[in-house]
Amino acid sequence: MINRRLLIIGVVIAIVFGAAIFYMAFAMGPKAPVLVIAAKEDIHAGTRVDQIPEASLAKIPLSGDSLLLSSYLTEATWLSIQSAGGVVVRNVYQYEAIPLSSIASGGNPRVSDIPELGLTDPNLVVVSLKNAGVPNAIRPGDRVDLVVAVVQRDERFELSSPQVPQVAPEVFEETDPDLAPTSTPMFTPTPTLTPTPTISPEYPLAKVIVQYAGVAAVQRDERASSGDGIELGEITAIDVVIPREAVEFVMMADAAGQLGLSLLSPMVEGETDLAPTLGAHFEDLLDLFKTDRYLLTE
Repeated sequence: MINRRLLIIGVVIAIVFGAAIFYMAFAMGPKAPVLVIAAKEDIHAGTRVDQIPEASLAKIPLSGDSLLLSSYLTEATWLSIQSAGGVVVRNVYQYEAIPLSSIASGGNPRVSDIPELGLTDPNLVVVSLKNAGVPNAIRPGDRVDLVVAVVQRDERFELSSPQVPQVAPEVFEETDPDLAPTSTPMFTPTPTLTPTPTISPEYPLAKVIVQYAGVAAVQRDERASSGDGIELGEITAIDVVIPREAVEFVMMADAAGQLGLSLLSPMVEGETDLAPTLGAHFEDLLDLFKTDRYLLTE
């Protein structure tokens, strides 16, 4: 009886060990290779995506760490990049697996990690804003307007007319008419300077300085658990894509702590819905107050 029990226990142990060995050999073994795209010939930096012929690309299987393999171009990613358009930003050599970091395109998934890969327009730049007022629900890929607000006038930065320099009168020496011939001097009229009119805005004032800017990245404090859920940390900085010509205004407003970001609806069309804004100052608020009050009391 005892021998039979020992036999059963031995069989059970053998089955358990056999199952463990089978699991480690197959389930934990090497994963199936990933098909990535490689170059059959050199692809030079500056080549546009639509100029790369399909015959110059090949699919090759690669095995290894999944995180490392995710940094290479696959067929699905290539279709996304072709749809969005883009340009090769560094040389890709023959027989080389094409890294995603070599292509700048809005369809490149590495844009979230490397924002410059999304800059296919040389007139765009990425800036990091650390003092701007930002909606807490903002995410990379959102579109925002950048608004600067000035609370009050700073006496150090007056906007006034230029000073007209004082011109010293010319002194002519009298000469002896017997020694030098008499000549009639040429009259040169003094140019009239048109002063720049003084700007006297009513404070506070606000103005949209960039429209439809793309959010490239959002930096937050460490996430903290709150009960059963996870609470997002406070936003410490946000990277946005803006026109290069607006960099000075944006950085000045952010440094002064008077810059705000308004989150736009996904229904806004970037190219068709953009229009200059009049801005707003205190007199506009008073006019609105008076107009609404008049209409409601009629």
